[in-house]
Amino acid sequence: MATPQRLETVRRLQLAMATSYSAMGAWCLVHPSSVMALGFTPAYAALCNTTTALLMRCFGAQAMTCGLVLGTSTMTPLSFTAFGLAMIPYVGWNFWFSAVGPAAGVISGLMWMDFAGNLFFGLGSLYCARLLREQQQEDGARLQGAKEKGL
Repeated sequence: MATPQRLETVRRLQLAMATSYSAMGAWCLVHPSSVMALGFTPAYAALCNTTTALLMRCFGAQAMTCGLVLGTSTMTPLSFTAFGLAMIPYVGWNFWFSAVGPAAGVISGLMWMDFAGNLFFGLGSLYCARLLREQQQEDGARLQGAKEKGL
């Protein structure tokens, strides 16, 4: 993949992740009751109250902030790698609370959407890191070649 294509791919993935984070965060912030009604099984959704809604709004505000930072930052291979690896606990949380943990049955069947999103963030970030590393290696090789030719 040529450098311009590589950089465009990275930028598009970065913006897709940032937009997703911000949009889901905005949903949690603006309408937490619908998120809780869809996210929890009916038995647990009925237990949600104003404190739960406040915590969901706080989560949404943090997600929006993360989306804003992700969308406006110049990411490096290291920052993409760190962001991608930071998704591991979220994927683990999805699995634990959906399938095997003591709280299995608390989260609704729609958790697969969160799981898919977290996989997208993690794997997309690692892919962007790889593309940027490849571009840096090509730039380094070009620079080395120019030095050897005396340019």
